[in-house]
Amino acid sequence: MILTRSTLDSNRMATSTLMLKLSDLLNRPPLAIELLPGDGSEWFTAETPPEAAQHAPFLFVDGHLGVPQKAAYKAYLESITIFRRCRTRLSRATSLSTSRRESQSLEANDLQDLLASSAVLLLANPAHQSALNARCRLVQLGALDAAHQLKFVTALLTLRDGAKQSILWHHRRWLLRHSLPEHTDKTGHQSATGSSHSQDRADSLLGIPLDASAFSAEFAAAAQACEIYPRNYYAWTHRYLCAEALSILLEQYSADSQDRKAGLTDVWKEERARIREWIDRHISDYSAMQYACRFESLGRKLRRELEWSDSPCEPPEKDERPAGEHAWQLVQAFPTHESLWLYLRGALFLHLTGSETHDTETEPSGRMLKETKAFAERFLSDENGVGIVSSVSPGERALVKNHAVRFLSWVLWQERKISMDGETVRRVAAVAEGALVADLRVYLRSGQVSHRRPSPGFAKPIDDV
Repeated sequence: MILTRSTLDSNRMATSTLMLKLSDLLNRPPLAIELLPGDGSEWFTAETPPEAAQHAPFLFVDGHLGVPQKAAYKAYLESITIFRRCRTRLSRATSLSTSRRESQSLEANDLQDLLASSAVLLLANPAHQSALNARCRLVQLGALDAAHQLKFVTALLTLRDGAKQSILWHHRRWLLRHSLPEHTDKTGHQSATGSSHSQDRADSLLGIPLDASAFSAEFAAAAQACEIYPRNYYAWTHRYLCAEALSILLEQYSADSQDRKAGLTDVWKEERARIREWIDRHISDYSAMQYACRFESLGRKLRRELEWSDSPCEPPEKDERPAGEHAWQLVQAFPTHESLWLYLRGALFLHLTGSETHDTETEPSGRMLKETKAFAERFLSDENGVGIVSSVSPGERALVKNHAVRFLSWVLWQERKISMDGETVRRVAAVAEGALVADLRVYLRSGQVSHRRPSPGFAKPIDDV
């Protein structure tokens, strides 16, 4: 039997109908995606409305896409062969010179097949580098809009397996750098939106004039990914890179950009409030607390631009309190959580380095340090449990004393009364296990005075993903 081109096309369409239906829904793109168990047959009956039945075996309701796992894997197998064929033709097209590329670009069918197959591959494997690279090339050729691809990536990040993929976050930043035309920033340097290899390797968002809505979308996408996959290192890193870029833009914008600056200022304040709320609801998430300390460090340079009131006559709003006060209140409420003690260290470090003096009677940071030291010493001086906060059960007192010893040791280090060499660290660990006041005085005060500048209290590595 001789197979004609029309026969081959009809056979291909018959075997890839499931892939085409799924890819059509993915490339819209949806607001969120969820993989469902089974093959989807149990979701559809004779009474299913036509508008829902037309997408069977997939569920598509109010922009949210449900994909049965068996259907996803079947579509994945169908897309592999099509993607390989289209990628070969794409490589040929992109390897041509600019003049020849314009006359020998991808055919419409190849372009549609490439978009369809790559979308299905990324659903099954959000870290599929070949599929991501193919879509990057389509963006560079102008065949795929970068803003549309950003929405597609946002949908992939709603998958648990997608939220934790470093390459997907890197791809998102690449899209942000290519979503705007090349420009020159306020300092006269070319921004990172150029297509040079060195700029792409920087993986930075600095100098890109994103507007308030774009920053809000990035913060929202990162926050959602952190909800989907806890302790998400790559999402928090992306979130910090966005905050860093936003702080630079707020510093650069002058009086002739007040309207735009006002919008960015609102985004900054919203993010500050959002991260405080997040920590209140996730008191064991040290990644969030480390981000909060770094965010506060960026904000110290923007205090005038953000127009925060420092007047002692006007109490600050709840979300405008110093990070030290926020951390201090949480430690008092939940002293058994080590992450909160570390958060307190990082916040106090910011206050101490931001004060010209360490006067414990006049400086707010000094008074806060004095109060926190007294609070920690309560757990060391009370062996019988008298005076310990009510939230600590008898079985948890040893754990809290361990945290208190380490916190007081850090305070002594910040005051340059001890040096954190190997011997001192071992002694502190031994004291923490016993948590005796006598041992604390003997071991810690025996250390040599360090003349080195202390490093930030939040310099502990983020939890592994």
